Amino acid sequence: MKKIFFCLIAVTVLLSITSGVSHAQVFKLSLWGDICVPKESKTTGLELAIGTQTREVEGVQLAFLYAQADEIEGLQCALASNTYDGKGVQWSFVNLADKFQGGQLSAVNWSKDVEGLQFGWVNNTDSMNGLQLGFVNIAGQMKGLQIGLVNIIKNNPEFLPVFPFFNFCF
Repeated sequence: MKKIFFCLIAVTVLLSITSGVSHAQVFKLSLWGDICVPKESKTTGLELAIGTQTREVEGVQLAFLYAQADEIEGLQCALASNTYDGKGVQWSFVNLADKFQGGQLSAVNWSKDVEGLQFGWVNNTDSMNGLQLGFVNIAGQMKGLQIGLVNIIKNNPEFLPVFPFFNFCF
């Protein structure tokens, strides 16, 4: 536990040195929603919370119940995570995103536009460019590969729309 804490502190310090952002907080502590210290809309570094709602995060957003950021670049981790525009990793029990580039690791991933990886029990996205790994994978349009028990690409001109074990569209 001490090693994880010191790693998070090291990441926070490195991000604060390299960012060069003048009006962002290196460390933010949130109780619930926008009840936080300091009360800034942008965090560059580490944000720890029970539940949090932040406009922009560059770094690590770590919450016990829920983490919500309009824009995130880095790691978002909570019981439920939500972002409108994300880059990096979402690691939660439930991940929600409008636009995401990177990896979503969860029991349930539900997104509109993903470039990268979705790994979970149920993966659902309107547009996927990358890889879906899970028991049930659903994509409206896809450029990539699905591996799982049930794989659905609704608009698949190259192969079957529904196929067990794998499906693809390139």
